[in-house]
Amino acid sequence: MTRKKSGAVNRSREAAGGKLEPLSESSEMYLQMIWRLTERGSEASVSDIARAMGHSLSTVSEKIAKLTERGFLRHEWREGVLMTPRGRKAACRTIRKRRLLETFLFRKAGYGIHELHEEVCRLEHFISERFADALDRMLGCPMHDPHGHLIPARDGSVGKERLEALSAVEEGRTVRIAQLRSADPEVLEYAARLGLLPGKRCTVMQKAPFQGPLTIADGSELVTIAFDIASIIDV
Repeated sequence: MTRKKSGAVNRSREAAGGKLEPLSESSEMYLQMIWRLTERGSEASVSDIARAMGHSLSTVSEKIAKLTERGFLRHEWREGVLMTPRGRKAACRTIRKRRLLETFLFRKAGYGIHELHEEVCRLEHFISERFADALDRMLGCPMHDPHGHLIPARDGSVGKERLEALSAVEEGRTVRIAQLRSADPEVLEYAARLGLLPGKRCTVMQKAPFQGPLTIADGSELVTIAFDIASIIDV
């Protein structure tokens, strides 16, 4: 009778240079979300993950335990959830596919920025690394997706950028929009309608006190936007 190989042995072989094992759609979604939650910090709580995923605490705890056992996460009872290097690589592998698909649909297929999320959610789990590489070459190896997010490299590495929210910019300063931090289709459609997309330059003309609206100049045109909208626009 042949003994079943342990998870630790499989993980060591992958660390030695083997391919990452295939992941279920659910596991990929969890790793993506945890990567996003920990991108600007070191850990995420189980309740944060449950809130972001829209799942119960018990469901999330069970999934985290499985991903921890497989070496993608680190988690101790009543402690925050951390990503291992293997977990980050797996998450970035899916995020790379997602952001390349978004770039293709936006540039080549006529999709609006507010239409990308739902469409790409159907596709990102099913394309191969070879297809992602082909998309990358066809698009000219883009650094950012249409939202302004950095596209991970094939090896899972992601660069760093120093950004600040438009809502924090002082009056009179001219800035370039770098990123939109929202997945809300209505917010994205509104920003696109105003022309406030990554790459656009604008000047903050006036800021109302107590988190009031901002007036910005886009060339010769003045636009007034709510503080909440300015808060999800990074420059």
